[in-house]
Amino acid sequence: MKKDKNKPQDHRQILMEWETPEFIPTPRGKLWYIVAGLIMTSFVAYGIISDNLTMSIVFVMLAAVFMLVENRKPRMFKAVITDMGIECRGVFYPYHHINAFWVVYHPPVVQVLYLRIVEHRHYKHIRIELNGESPQAVRDLLLKEVPELEGAPEPLSDGFVRLFKLH
Repeated sequence: MKKDKNKPQDHRQILMEWETPEFIPTPRGKLWYIVAGLIMTSFVAYGIISDNLTMSIVFVMLAAVFMLVENRKPRMFKAVITDMGIECRGVFYPYHHINAFWVVYHPPVVQVLYLRIVEHRHYKHIRIELNGESPQAVRDLLLKEVPELEGAPEPLSDGFVRLFKLH
């Protein structure tokens, strides 16, 4: 097999890898749909009553978009910890771009690795489902390269999404 001369060689050593979904879907019952429908209807009605047609249109569109993507299955991707950084969703984050990490582990509900990435002087959080991988093994590997925010909670937005079953 011929090697492509234009493609750089990857010399990273894989320390750990696993398949993981982009999110864990939350089952919703009939009651959830009834309550969500009543809340959306209330917002649309309030927009009409208060003569704020734009608000009503936005909530109708929000409900329509939610219904379109609601049954979407999570895509699977590889999470890879190497000697030079972490790769997830096809993007490689070198250790010097990772400001900190923390693991939120409350099985079976939450099993997530969070990375705080520095990009253009701003922080961005990357969420990686552990999907059954040992949090201690992940932690041991990352502690060699990145500081841990021990005991840090999951971001408020993730808790909100899980609480209201929006995935």
